[in-house]
Amino acid sequence: MVIRDSSGIRFALVMAMVTLGVLHVKAQDKTRVFIMTDINIDSGDPDDRQSLVHLLWYADELEIEGVIPHRWESGALEACELAINAYKSDFQRLGLLDWGFQDPDDVRTKIAIDRLHGMELFRNAASEMGSPLYVLVWGNMLTLKEALFEYPELARNIRVVSIGTGLMLESNIPYMSKSREKERPCIQTNWNGLGRNEIYEDPRFDSLWWLEINWTYEGMFVGGQPVEMLQKLSGYGMMGKHLQEVVKKEAWAQYFRVGDTPSVLYVISPHHPLDDPTQSSWAGKFQRPFPDARPNYFTDYSGDLDWNYADPCASWGIHEQVKDIAVNTLFEQREEMYRALLTKLSELYEKK
Repeated sequence: MVIRDSSGIRFALVMAMVTLGVLHVKAQDKTRVFIMTDINIDSGDPDDRQSLVHLLWYADELEIEGVIPHRWESGALEACELAINAYKSDFQRLGLLDWGFQDPDDVRTKIAIDRLHGMELFRNAASEMGSPLYVLVWGNMLTLKEALFEYPELARNIRVVSIGTGLMLESNIPYMSKSREKERPCIQTNWNGLGRNEIYEDPRFDSLWWLEINWTYEGMFVGGQPVEMLQKLSGYGMMGKHLQEVVKKEAWAQYFRVGDTPSVLYVISPHHPLDDPTQSSWAGKFQRPFPDARPNYFTDYSGDLDWNYADPCASWGIHEQVKDIAVNTLFEQREEMYRALLTKLSELYEKK
């Protein structure tokens, strides 16, 4: 069981509870996270539903301060409820409160039932002084844009980790809706990019701490291991069963997809200070392309390639090579992350 100190360095927490013989992490010691997600049941990628299960498996290290499932019209609340119900079943059967896991009924109260509730949850969480609030964006950035435009003063209290919010790979453009096509491939918005440019181009947010994982997250999809991983994880309680259940109708997604999970991996990885995405972590490796103009902005690592971050069109001919480098920075960390998760679940589920 681990926490982070005020400087962001991860260290072991040894707090033996004599009567229970377990480790317990207090809520105030955990990294605080706030989720904005396009989770749904009716349509779309099921990876958000898998990512929510993965997040809850780390609810002993993270304090979930809020979840805004903005596709309310598409079964978003039901999708969240099903995951929470699975979590509660395992929580009660395994006695996870004694292991420092967040109470499922508390998590349930942090799920926004509509826009106004979501804005209230965000304002309350981001207004709290002390440890920063990590805002993990698992979908388009319109909800975050709305929150920041309504409460711009709270930008200094948050750290944003967004997934797939920059530019689209040219090879993926044919899969996008025709209504979203642009004239030049090198300026095509990525899968979750809606709302991104409004934040990026607003000078009020030039100092916003923002890790933009544009292509690196695809390291979660490479090779055959994710298929094997889903089979292994499905055996761990109701949460494992739910992890497999959410993709059963999607023939193309029969694996541990969790495309939004790299945002979670960044805050739980034991290998780096939370302040510095330029150091390798389970989420990959990133760089600060504009250290003077945007000192707290980080995005995909391009290695030794001469990638023009200010004008991608000027170097677009190498964008696939840049993508491969970025993806590999996560892929090379993935096996260790898998092993750590399986070890953790074995300790939790097989102790009974």
